Amino acid sequence: MPTFIPPTDELVRWADPFDTSIEHRLFRYLHPGDRGRNVYQLTNNSFTENQPGDMTTVKLTYHGGHVHTISAAAASALTAAGYGSYIT
Repeated sequence: MPTFIPPTDELVRWADPFDTSIEHRLFRYLHPGDRGRNVYQLTNNSFTENQPGDMTTVKLTYHGGHVHTISAAAASALTAAGYGSYIT
């Protein structure tokens, strides 16, 4: 069975890099952490990473930062939507 890991962004800063207080001196040198992006499959079978205002239009949610086991049909739909590089 194929697996899908939604895309991530390196956005999470552990501390303010300009804060010179003793608590933040070490953490300002850490590389930013990864933040997973949710991928929503809508009821019209399209995909989006923006959370819809009306959640009743969401058919399935792939939560960012998690490994999802998917079917071959879901893998082909995600590949067609441009997420093929995130499927193993």
